[in-house]
Amino acid sequence: MSQFQPPLPPMNIPPARPAANSSQAGPKHYPALAWNIDFEVERRLPQAGEVLVAPGQRVESDTIIARTLLPGRPRLFNLVEYFESEPGEVAKMLSKQVSSRVAQNEIVAQRKGLFGRQFKAPFDAVVSAFDAATGYLSLTPAPAPFNLDAFMRGTIGSTIPGLGAKIELRAGYARGAFGFGGEQHGVLRVMTTDPNEPIDPGQIEARVSYFILLGGSYVRAETLRKAVEMKVRGIICGSIREEELTKFLEYRRRQDFYRVGSHEWRFPADVTGQDSPLTLVVTEGFGQRPMSAPVFEMLLAHDGQGVSINGTTRLRRGYKRPEIIAPLSGQAEYAQVSNTLNPAEMLPKPGSIVRLTNPTYLGAVGRVRGLPPSRRGASPGQLERLAEVEIAGSRLILPFADLEVLG
Repeated sequence: MSQFQPPLPPMNIPPARPAANSSQAGPKHYPALAWNIDFEVERRLPQAGEVLVAPGQRVESDTIIARTLLPGRPRLFNLVEYFESEPGEVAKMLSKQVSSRVAQNEIVAQRKGLFGRQFKAPFDAVVSAFDAATGYLSLTPAPAPFNLDAFMRGTIGSTIPGLGAKIELRAGYARGAFGFGGEQHGVLRVMTTDPNEPIDPGQIEARVSYFILLGGSYVRAETLRKAVEMKVRGIICGSIREEELTKFLEYRRRQDFYRVGSHEWRFPADVTGQDSPLTLVVTEGFGQRPMSAPVFEMLLAHDGQGVSINGTTRLRRGYKRPEIIAPLSGQAEYAQVSNTLNPAEMLPKPGSIVRLTNPTYLGAVGRVRGLPPSRRGASPGQLERLAEVEIAGSRLILPFADLEVLG
């Protein structure tokens, strides 16, 4: 007898390994670029479980710091269509009642006789519901183990009972313009020492498997596909052309992408770890731009060392930008000048190198040439501080809110 084959899950279902319930690595007042800074990163389970670490304990990126059991997402099966029968007839075929536990391949419903057929559970589950009017059966997968790793090397500062821990470390840090893919950690491998050079597809060989690769300027769809084939964990680059991103993700509707120059930025819906086989962090934006020199130089100093990246990008409802965290160790903690967290020192001033974050100039890098008088803001009594920024020979007047100081 044939066994029912469950339909493929939709593309927007949660990934098999849910992301930790943690916010961006640093508070919003952290600089967009830092060579050496103190972090306290909070790592939380998606729901209550068991914490496995203690304050003062050293952890590596792959150290499991907490664990829990996550309930599965209910799946619907149309038994009327499967048995080609009326709902009333299907109800009589059930051999399991609602709330019953079933093992994978255990019979849940069957039609006996000459044209007999069986519906078997495609996974360990609980019969969560049956609609006698439509013949739809709901199976909820059995709870699955979920392990929360540290994601970065550091020291446990404190624990959050039943949920997770706070990790303390010194690290280099950079925010990207956009990206996709979830949390990844691995050894950084520099593929070029020139921020103007792209990663060539021919460079993606077996020797780069499981590394996080640093490129200079743009990346092509062919390179990304080759990286997936070679099990590369992630790529950090300066830019990507929208057409190449479309080719790689194979989304057919171009309107689902960022629309540069529009205030309604969009991105392919829920590009999760399951949808994306690797993590991409783009530091400058769309097109063929080189990576900004300050970001490239900071990352270059971590060649051969462990880094952690997260490509998650949300520009609406829970704003989040891609991040690169490069933990420092030993003498490296003191070899670089520490960044300050004084918000006043992170504001644009004449001579500052800044990255633009508004839709029209997403990721462009320029230098502040002056600070014009503030202008009236959107709210009564509000003043908007402005900067005159030089980019490729042109000068723009932009609000501080659209700028990130890189150096």
